[in-house]
Amino acid sequence: MSDLIVIKRYEQAHLAHLDLAKLSDEGIECFLKDENTVSVNPVWSNAVGGIKLLIHKSDREKVNTVLGSNEYSNLQNAFDEQVESQLICPSCGSAEVQPKRSILTGFILLIFFFVPLATTTNKYLCTSCKHVWKP
Repeated sequence: MSDLIVIKRYEQAHLAHLDLAKLSDEGIECFLKDENTVSVNPVWSNAVGGIKLLIHKSDREKVNTVLGSNEYSNLQNAFDEQVESQLICPSCGSAEVQPKRSILTGFILLIFFFVPLATTTNKYLCTSCKHVWKP
């Protein structure tokens, strides 16, 4: 324990775990300190100095190399084709659009099944200009 040094500090646990996993994949032994304290009460992050990533002194150069490389530019979003495009109001160009709900269908459900639900239709309503349209 005496040859451990703090190489990096974090305010959020998920960021610490990303670097911990990256170093572990490279075969570097590392530990997190004060993770539970900060996770239970994030206000204490400044008081305890944040979540600390501890490594062995002998691994300092290798850790700096591993954490210094940025591989995020190589990642691509595999779901680009599946993401729906933002609906825009054809009347005013606003993006504040929501599906229009049918009050009549909700009233029929209430009368016959005692369930007060307003179901969505295939129409959209612009909350800015109140324009209703079918896509």
